[in-house]
Amino acid sequence: MIIDIHVHFWESFMSFKCPSIEEVIEGIKRTGIDISYLNSLSGLLKTNPSEDNKKIFKITSQYPQHFQGVAVVNPYAGEEAVLELEKCLKDYKFIGLKLHPWLQGYYASADFLDPILDLCRSYDVPVMFHTGTPPYAQVFEVACQAKKHPKVRFIFCHMGLNYQWHDALETGKQYKNSYFDTSGISYPFAVERIIEEVGAERVMFGTDNPFLFPEIELLKIEDLNLSVSEKEHIFYKTATLVFKQF
Repeated sequence: MIIDIHVHFWESFMSFKCPSIEEVIEGIKRTGIDISYLNSLSGLLKTNPSEDNKKIFKITSQYPQHFQGVAVVNPYAGEEAVLELEKCLKDYKFIGLKLHPWLQGYYASADFLDPILDLCRSYDVPVMFHTGTPPYAQVFEVACQAKKHPKVRFIFCHMGLNYQWHDALETGKQYKNSYFDTSGISYPFAVERIIEEVGAERVMFGTDNPFLFPEIELLKIEDLNLSVSEKEHIFYKTATLVFKQF
């Protein structure tokens, strides 16, 4: 079984054209991915992403065999963001939250995220943070939240990318509520090091599809010198525990 925790869909995002959902499905079928956790990239750029989350809900309802929904909100919306998140978690049954400090323009350690993170704790869902892009989405900024909210499960997407992976490694050693996805980072030695020192039980497969090619992201993990047990955790076991699925 393969779970991809990091997949996007969007109506409009800068000059990037999103493939149709049918094309996305063909890609994940071709790669052998069983289920993808889907969030709205265009929603991250809006003060009110309600329609974007609704679109994700429509897709997950139409293709439940392929997708589970992950909410997006804009923390600058304050109480409206909390209400939107609660609607996604309660009514849409989304299984997590995706935040992107770099695109949304705030430091990941900001205190104004507290109400959103507290709601995720109450619903027992993880929070995915884009990491590795200065100045806002740096690993140590998200690490501040992991320290402040020890009962929230934080996913450091991209493992800090190529230049902050060592920060991700040290964060993983220090905070047991920190988890990592494999999308985007292109240093095989860094991925292996995090798996070796933090544990495959804290690492999940992600592709950043359709920005990145799922076949290449899959091959990146398949080519690592990992045991069968480690690959099982990365490809599905860790995700089922972190997202409380299956």
